[in-house]
Amino acid sequence: MAAPSEARVAVADASVLINLIHVGRLGLLGALPGYKFVVPPGVEAEVRIPAQAQELAHAVDAGHAERTSFSRTEELEAYAELVHTVGRGEAACLAIAQVRGWYVASDKRRRFLRLAQERLGPGRVLNTAGIFVLAIRAGALTVEESDRSKRALEERRFKMQFSSFGDVLGTEPKER
Repeated sequence: MAAPSEARVAVADASVLINLIHVGRLGLLGALPGYKFVVPPGVEAEVRIPAQAQELAHAVDAGHAERTSFSRTEELEAYAELVHTVGRGEAACLAIAQVRGWYVASDKRRRFLRLAQERLGPGRVLNTAGIFVLAIRAGALTVEESDRSKRALEERRFKMQFSSFGDVLGTEPKER
């Protein structure tokens, strides 16, 4: 496990947070060795369903994620530029990650993904599937538990482009 000062910090977007809330796995954010997740106020405001907002607040209180906000002029400048292209939450995530050299956790595609790769470099976007893969590798979840969450997300119209996490990891599903 990486030392806290060596942790990869990922600015979490509402898309990932809501997906994890849907399957009761928001606590994974605090269970991934070498990662720390932060949430800007604009993203927190996008979690509008009261029960989901409360779950996010509990996750922050439990230390699974931390709140962060703009602290540098460069972040505000990047945000002002990005907000005309992507949503407010996505713009906040990208601006903070770009200026601080952090990662972004988001399931947004197309324009957002292109912007993230341009501004952050390759391999700096972590999505819901990636979080599950990290959790499996860390022993926080089994492949079968992750596949159940995957199926539950698919019932909510969130599709992953593979049939099982076992396929991604080259393993067979096992119960814990």
